[in-house]
Amino acid sequence: MPTFLAALLRAVLCLATLRAAMAAEPVAVILDHPRIFLTRAGLSALAARCAGAGAADYAALKRAADDAVRAGAIRWIDNKWAVPHDLLSCALVYLIEHQAGRPAQAYVDLIIRAWGDGTMIADQRGSAFGYHAIAYDWIHDALDPAQRRRYGDALGTWLTWYTGQAAITLQDGAWEYNQTWGPSHLNVMHSRDAITQKLLIALAIGGAGTAHQADAERFLASWATRIPNECIPAFDRMGGAWAESHGHGSYGPITVIPYAFEAWRTATGQNLFTAGRPWGFLPEMSHWLTWLRVPHTGRHAFIDDGGGDRYAGFASSAPLVARALRDPLAQWQALQARADGQYADGPWAALLIDPTVTASSPAQLGLPLAYLFAGAGNVFMRSAWDDPDATWAFFGAGPHFAGHQHDDEGHFLISRRGGLVGRGGGMGGNDEDFYWGGSLVFNLVTIFDPDEHPRRATRNENDGGLLRHVYEDQRCARGSITAYRDRATYTYSAADLTAGYAPAKARSVTRQFLYLRGRPGMDEYVVVLDRVVSTRAAFAKHFMLHVPAEPAQGGTVEELVPGHVARTSGVGLITTWLSRPDDFGPDAKVLSSGRSRMFMRTLLPAPASITRRGGEGHRNWGHPLEPTAQYDHTGPRRGEPPYCDWRLEVAAPLAEQTLFLHVFQIADEAVTTMAPVVLAEDAQAVRLEIGTVEQRWRVALAVSGDLGGSVTAPGMAEAEPLPVAVETRAQYAVDATPAP
Repeated sequence: MPTFLAALLRAVLCLATLRAAMAAEPVAVILDHPRIFLTRAGLSALAARCAGAGAADYAALKRAADDAVRAGAIRWIDNKWAVPHDLLSCALVYLIEHQAGRPAQAYVDLIIRAWGDGTMIADQRGSAFGYHAIAYDWIHDALDPAQRRRYGDALGTWLTWYTGQAAITLQDGAWEYNQTWGPSHLNVMHSRDAITQKLLIALAIGGAGTAHQADAERFLASWATRIPNECIPAFDRMGGAWAESHGHGSYGPITVIPYAFEAWRTATGQNLFTAGRPWGFLPEMSHWLTWLRVPHTGRHAFIDDGGGDRYAGFASSAPLVARALRDPLAQWQALQARADGQYADGPWAALLIDPTVTASSPAQLGLPLAYLFAGAGNVFMRSAWDDPDATWAFFGAGPHFAGHQHDDEGHFLISRRGGLVGRGGGMGGNDEDFYWGGSLVFNLVTIFDPDEHPRRATRNENDGGLLRHVYEDQRCARGSITAYRDRATYTYSAADLTAGYAPAKARSVTRQFLYLRGRPGMDEYVVVLDRVVSTRAAFAKHFMLHVPAEPAQGGTVEELVPGHVARTSGVGLITTWLSRPDDFGPDAKVLSSGRSRMFMRTLLPAPASITRRGGEGHRNWGHPLEPTAQYDHTGPRRGEPPYCDWRLEVAAPLAEQTLFLHVFQIADEAVTTMAPVVLAEDAQAVRLEIGTVEQRWRVALAVSGDLGGSVTAPGMAEAEPLPVAVETRAQYAVDATPAP
């Protein structure tokens, strides 16, 4: 390379004046190509691996590229909703074949024919502009100077897409919003700031002599400043659970945020994966996507608008997270994805797995049996790893970060050999199914103010539940985990949910969730205490619970709608039902054996009235006290998984202050009688004795003041006080308390 040209490239690419918040030296983009995910220095090792231990992965990649060359076409390159995998397969095969000294131009020629004069790259009606940038970087050295400028100019037109600026603007979305980063197809739909696509372009075209060099520099400067100073702290606040759940997370952020951070790392040498706290989004992502897996299917739980998948977009990015963080859990998931055939359509991603990273399963790592993702307020619990028959539970309460989050604070799920406590069945979109954006698909307490007028009320009338923040873009308080501790025998969580309800009707709403973890062969229990204070005694309160199988009610049952609605009233009522192993639908293989049984003992209020409602035509009923909602809120996707066809409505006598106290027993299917439960009350606490004499738990939960109490496990003489603060030292060696 001529000296003057090398000097020019250094001048335009070296961001000498920029310093990331945690970098001691200026950040500079390397001169050579490839820069994105791969470097020239690493090509020889990659080529050697493709000829050795990675031969099977490379054979699949080359077969895809060769098929495309023979067909003379790149599949899906004009499909706006698909990833053009053949484009990347051809570009990567070119790099490896060229490195090995074999003919490789045919792969480049196919891409050049597809790109033509560059119009299809720059077409703002639809273009996978992020993936075109990766391919451009990978075949850069095979292009002549005119082609580099032509296609680089086409790519450069995207640097001001949507915002009108070649910079990160956060226009119409925060760091925690999926469209800020871009979708997994890296196309125009649902791309606002499109940070990932623009970063890939700015890194790819730098130094190519395009008309957009200044814009590329401006965008890189914006990234180098704003990501360390603003984005990383925001991700630390949010934590490892994507704010919009693994539903909208899988559509983009779980895949494309690691793309962006890894492209920056390989192009500059600055590893921003490690810039945040241990509980930040990227360091904790692999843990979250592991904890989401429900044992009886190995698939992600139906939480918020996500669920039913096994990887949620992580298959493509897990190799990048694993190598950037040396993360054994991400590597384990990448190898699982390869074994499950997740790279069949996109074999290029399998070649990014770094074999020097050790893979370890949760059991091999000795992960705890419970985990708090403090930013989102997500608590996961289980009885064992590597056991499809294990018990699994979720409890959540956290702030609203971004638009697509559903309002489900205080919601919980339980499974063992199938779903036991689920959310309202079926799926729906936020735009066409407003009922899905209300409270009655979740397991929480309603406070019915007949004069409340909620947002988004079309076919989603007053449900007595939480304020509806879905599709609001501003961060706001809804609920928070105020106490958490995990021990070998129990996991305890407590949440203040008051901010989630309209202040006109709720003075205080809290929920305490205590999972009593049994030893192998023992039954397990969950204790849930709700302390609810309304502004008026006339505001009726209900404890809502969704179950997948038709429950059997104790006491005298009054049939209101035969086969669908029945009511029983009394003190200490027991309700029971079986698990549903196929609750994830026919496409989800059931890994567990048999079924389990759940008993629910309603101890408070006393007396209580319990309505069982469900079955065909009654699955999605409105609130029982809202006259305009007395119909089945069905929709196009209500029959899809998760299957959860029944709802229990526990009604309390009218009073300003109400306690709901429930003990759930998780037992084998053959068990027909619930274990003994004895309740004693005083002004300070509810006190429980649960189980037989030989396996008796003693539990006390405070009914006023701090959300504390005590627990005594079977065989233990001394009660252990429950915490009134968050304890996460077992996770991080320090406690993670989310910033306000």
